[in-house]
Amino acid sequence: MTEFLPSAEEVDRQVEAEFRQDIEDTLGEIDILLGNIRSNKEPQDSGLSLLHKHAHNLLAQGRGVNVPAVDLLAHRLGEYLNETKTLSPVSLNDIQTFIDKFHVVLDGDVGAANDTPSLVRALPAKPIADIDFGDITQKDIEVLLIVPDRSMARIVEKELAACGYRISNARTSFEGFKMVLQTRPDMVIASMELTEMTGVDLSCAFAAMPQTHAMPFALLTSYDWGSAALDRLPPRAALLRKGKNFGGDLAEALARFRIT
Repeated sequence: MTEFLPSAEEVDRQVEAEFRQDIEDTLGEIDILLGNIRSNKEPQDSGLSLLHKHAHNLLAQGRGVNVPAVDLLAHRLGEYLNETKTLSPVSLNDIQTFIDKFHVVLDGDVGAANDTPSLVRALPAKPIADIDFGDITQKDIEVLLIVPDRSMARIVEKELAACGYRISNARTSFEGFKMVLQTRPDMVIASMELTEMTGVDLSCAFAAMPQTHAMPFALLTSYDWGSAALDRLPPRAALLRKGKNFGGDLAEALARFRIT
């Protein structure tokens, strides 16, 4: 008697269903944890540690489902938690908003799953250390940083956050490339030196695609205009020189691209 073997498509569906269930289970654990933190049944320190653990699990589980919005939500939640030092009522409400968005996407809201730019703009902006958002008017402007150097990324983040802009980070060119196509940010700032390609290569790629050719792009570099290393940089791109010129270059780029 011939034993029935499932097709590859059936195996894929089963595996994805298992990943979806894992995500739902993790979201349920986060819902319970948030309630326990609010009622003081869970101390803040251990609660924040558990939230980090759950966010890491969501990032791993999200890669097993064919819903790009889930992976993106997990990335943004991780960014938010990495900047969260204490769990205030505001931050707990923000984290709950992330969890609610997960449920909306997993429950089959096609609009939310497919319109990732609108989805991410509806998420809470991540806090930035030493920036008091109470005195800043938050703007619906998304800036993606593709900057591997964490200390340099922090400098740029603080400058942009002080202007009320929403910031997200990618550490590699491939991650940044995917996030640009998913979220369509209002501006991209990329380092010259990246892992898989240079910032100039990345700028050329964006300039060549209809979806991104008009997207404001700035290259963060130690080179000055006229350097041979910048020969292939598309004319529309801005240059942000590290050091004493950075502040002026950033202000000029934001004004030229009308990022206000």
